[in-house]
Amino acid sequence: MTEDERTERERIAELQTPGRKWVFGQLQAWNCALCAARLYADRPICTVEVDYGSVTVTYQLYVCAPSCEAARAAQRPAPPDGDPPVIRAPRQRTGA
Repeated sequence: MTEDERTERERIAELQTPGRKWVFGQLQAWNCALCAARLYADRPICTVEVDYGSVTVTYQLYVCAPSCEAARAAQRPAPPDGDPPVIRAPRQRTGA
């Protein structure tokens, strides 16, 4: 099993944890199931069942394609000791 397959299975297991809290957009495929970012390019990852008392609903979850920011952050190398952390400013909107 490759490292990517292992981490993908870990992510799916994390998503299918009973009692997990969901953002409405994640269940409606508007937001990534892992990082909650708005989805523009997506891929299905798994299904989950959400219990609403006497009703159980099955949702198809989607994540960022090719990978989400959470996965990219996990793959980034740690900064060497002694270097200050890089802080990125939010992008400014331009135009009218």
